[in-house]
Amino acid sequence: MTEMLRVLFVDDESHILRGLRRSMAGLDDRWNMTFCTSGAEALELMEHEAPFDVVVSDMRMPAMDGAEFLGIVRQRHPETIRVILSGYAETESILRTVGPAHLYLAKPCSAEVLYEAVSRPLSLKRLLSTPKLRALLTGLNNLPSLPDLFFKLDAELRSPQCSTKSVAALIDKDMAMTAELLRLTNSAYFTVAAPVTTTLQAVRTIGLETIQILVLQMGIFRQFAGSASVAPLLEGLTRYCLTIARLAEGVALSISPDGPAAKLAHCAALLSRIGMLVLVDAYPQEYGQLVTETSADPSRLLQAEEKAFGANHAQVGAYLLGLWGFPHQMVEAVAFASIPSASSVYDNDALTALHAAMGLGPSLGSCLPEGTQDPPGLDMAYLIEARKDGLVADWRQLASDLSEKVT
Repeated sequence: MTEMLRVLFVDDESHILRGLRRSMAGLDDRWNMTFCTSGAEALELMEHEAPFDVVVSDMRMPAMDGAEFLGIVRQRHPETIRVILSGYAETESILRTVGPAHLYLAKPCSAEVLYEAVSRPLSLKRLLSTPKLRALLTGLNNLPSLPDLFFKLDAELRSPQCSTKSVAALIDKDMAMTAELLRLTNSAYFTVAAPVTTTLQAVRTIGLETIQILVLQMGIFRQFAGSASVAPLLEGLTRYCLTIARLAEGVALSISPDGPAAKLAHCAALLSRIGMLVLVDAYPQEYGQLVTETSADPSRLLQAEEKAFGANHAQVGAYLLGLWGFPHQMVEAVAFASIPSASSVYDNDALTALHAAMGLGPSLGSCLPEGTQDPPGLDMAYLIEARKDGLVADWRQLASDLSEKVT
């Protein structure tokens, strides 16, 4: 029998809670639901009850609003998934939830939408069986950015010549900034018609004024505070991901010229190594040493990570992106790009494109300090099953053309 999920709903209006109870009644066989009328009551309950898997809170509540409440939950119960459910759209209030909340859902919200939004990240537990790592990721506030880029972005936003293109170009060079911005832009707060997959599109969607609030007032981005010796690793990862993203987009266009997979593949590639960023931030000395030891042969990296931390960076990155509500095609691509046959999925063009880019483009090791190694090659059994093996020659030419442009 599948264990029921424990879900806590918090709203100061009792009639709203009654409505939630009625609308969610069809989930009684899957969710064990509890309802509280204040953040203080919910925190007291959480101290004495068994751990909750999910907390869903209203934003506007007296005494303690949703952002403050979820901030405390993050500190005390980092393993709990945190969701804001609000009918209000004041920019300042919503932006305060960027750190404390994993997901933002707008009222009115159907039971189906809520169930799907919450179930998606919970289903990823199979990727990350280590409770310590799950707690680390659910308790994460934000990811570290390169100090140099952080200062450049800060200066650009204060410049009279600041533009959407100049800001997007800087953010595009940093995995952490890209992930945070796309996460927010794709939330229900901005109600975009289709997934936003590029930084320029994201900056144009939410506007420079909101970006300035996020960076200069809300502190959405954080400078990396670890050892200076790790900076070359972060810079190398950025160079690698930008190169792989261009190739992945080209591969996806060769598969489906008119489909949405190209931008999705580009975005997945940009964030494909975000798990490495998480691990180097959480374990700077241990992870830096591990990367150094495997830099001559990056094919050993995934196995070394699993031995040291209980999961590899692909699993960590996919879990985080799923937790933040990124499209499942992207999550699959990040999780299985190195070994796509393990996915048992053959119709995800973003996964195929990212795998091809990683297999034919520059090796990860070539972008890391002292790293050398040829690209890992392609999983031909997967490509044959996906009926894409006939395109490999074209992809090799794309990779060659891109390499010549870079050099």
